[in-house]
Amino acid sequence: MNAKPIIIMLAYARSGGTLINRCIACLPDVIMLSEVNIEASCPSSCNSIKEQAKEWYGIALESDGFMENIKELYDHCLRTGKLLVIRDWTFGSFVPSRYNYFKPSKTLATLDILSERFPIKAFVLVRNSIDIWLSLNASPRTFYDKKLTYLHELITCVLNRGIKIFRYEDFCDNPERKMHSICNFTGLKYSDQFKNFADFHKVTGDTDLPNHSRGIKRGNIGLLQRRKVSDDILEEITTGTRALAINKLLGYQDSLRK
Repeated sequence: MNAKPIIIMLAYARSGGTLINRCIACLPDVIMLSEVNIEASCPSSCNSIKEQAKEWYGIALESDGFMENIKELYDHCLRTGKLLVIRDWTFGSFVPSRYNYFKPSKTLATLDILSERFPIKAFVLVRNSIDIWLSLNASPRTFYDKKLTYLHELITCVLNRGIKIFRYEDFCDNPERKMHSICNFTGLKYSDQFKNFADFHKVTGDTDLPNHSRGIKRGNIGLLQRRKVSDDILEEITTGTRALAINKLLGYQDSLRK
């Protein structure tokens, strides 16, 4: 019988990763790590594997180091019938910042290195890049990709490798159907418990930001209206960034979707 895989969710900043993180973590028999990355440390509280295992799941890991922690936690999941899900801090591998010493690998480093030792099932969550830009722009402290150059590199990498894609918009339009799709692809057990995401707080992401996303406190899943912007700003996005090129790669027919 094949060993249970580690499930890895890849997601760029402001792509809806925190919402999907919370929904998946509410499913039965899931231990979920939030925004961990093998080459960059996310600037969130409780941002290490060891901290998250202890504070969120009461698991005291004895080992030190990223790979050793993952191995110990994976073995715990095998013994207890759990599935280990990792939300990779993909931003840290593609965007230069002090958290990666301004030298990101521009690779899917966490996925690649873990794949050498563990069975892996990976997918990427994407979102209309115009809305990503607008959301990043509303949080200047974390806006390091003003032309969406690094997002473009990530999406190109994902497409070249044929990694399974799920759209944030599709999930918001039909949460039950898309959660079934995610579960069918990953092997997670579907449960309506994912709808209790608003009560789940064992997560990093927008919850730690002073200018958190508009949807972080909502108790229901639904697509938010696009942030209001001037014609000048929209012109800047569409002509001064790679937003439209990214949307074309991802097959967004309406790149100016509201």
